[in-house]
Amino acid sequence: MVEAISFVEQNGRIRSVDVLRGVALVFMIINHFGQTFVGGGYHSPVAAAILFVGIIPAPLFYIVAGIGVVLTNHQMRKKEASTRIIWQWVIIRGVLIMGSGYFFAITFFGSVWWLDWSILQLIGFSLIISQIVLLIPWRYRIILPIIFIGLMPIVQDWLNYDVVVGTVGNIQYAPPSTLFDHLSAIIATGKAPIFPWLACPIIGTILGEFFVERKSNPRRIVYSSLIVGGSLCLAVLPLLVVFSDPVTQYPLTSGFLFLSTGMTLLAVASVVTMVDVWGWWNPASRFVEVNGQIALISYIAHHFYGITLFGVILGFYRALEVVGLTLIIISYFVLVLMFAYFWLPFRKGRSAYWDVAVAYLILFLALFGRWVVAVVGFWTF
Repeated sequence: MVEAISFVEQNGRIRSVDVLRGVALVFMIINHFGQTFVGGGYHSPVAAAILFVGIIPAPLFYIVAGIGVVLTNHQMRKKEASTRIIWQWVIIRGVLIMGSGYFFAITFFGSVWWLDWSILQLIGFSLIISQIVLLIPWRYRIILPIIFIGLMPIVQDWLNYDVVVGTVGNIQYAPPSTLFDHLSAIIATGKAPIFPWLACPIIGTILGEFFVERKSNPRRIVYSSLIVGGSLCLAVLPLLVVFSDPVTQYPLTSGFLFLSTGMTLLAVASVVTMVDVWGWWNPASRFVEVNGQIALISYIAHHFYGITLFGVILGFYRALEVVGLTLIIISYFVLVLMFAYFWLPFRKGRSAYWDVAVAYLILFLALFGRWVVAVVGFWTF
């Protein structure tokens, strides 16, 4: 095995970071499409596998958001950009992604969900928070994730989490109807609350420092991620055996938090090992990398292509077997690769705001399409 002394870069991008983003996106699409088209609940082996695939994507997106902020600062400083310009770029991008989350909620779920707080909102918010915590040296910053994780049960209890979300197997999410409900969702009771998930982008900023540190060796990220990720996964066992803490995402338990974050860090270790340490590059790696480069656009688009078109309008919701699910997934990724073939060369050297602009364009078109479909009676607001 060749000793790795640097990270693999292309066109100013660290390839393993794009692959990590692509892994999160591909797993999320498989999970979303699987839950949409395959029935059986927890009792179906296929459904259980689909749910298992869904453990990693969200925390991996949050961690990559923190890594991305560090890389952005590093690259812009090399171009001699001022501190004000860097902060302005990160904050505007964060606000735009948060805005796309609210816009998406209205377009996809209906206007009653305009105060929803979900993954896109947290990713955008994570960019801003990650920029702020960079003011703290990473050796001291490491205490922040522990605080967010440790305070989760206390904050949940304070905001009556069990009443809002329900007990195991009885999820009761309802659209936030007041600003207080929205604030509560942001803090702890929403689908992607800052307690505890803000720990992930902060962890990402620490990993990001390892990516850009002079003479940094990829093995440092691999060993750190293996140790912390493995420890978090092992911590699930005493929670299950001693405290009988169930591993559920909704409602969110400490067991699920440790398992998902631990597996995410193991995924980071695996990707960096394959891409940067072993130099293992093949069509599958390139496929995942391409998906990572258009993650925001694809995240928005896959909901309308798969869930809305095939699930709602064409009526395949919970009505397909594995073969039908596979065909829909393949057809979507074929379209993704066709789009990327034209889009990535166009975007090369241009601002990353182009991706945000396309995401908003998809949302505008989807909102108009939903209005048209609602008029003829197929879908209502």
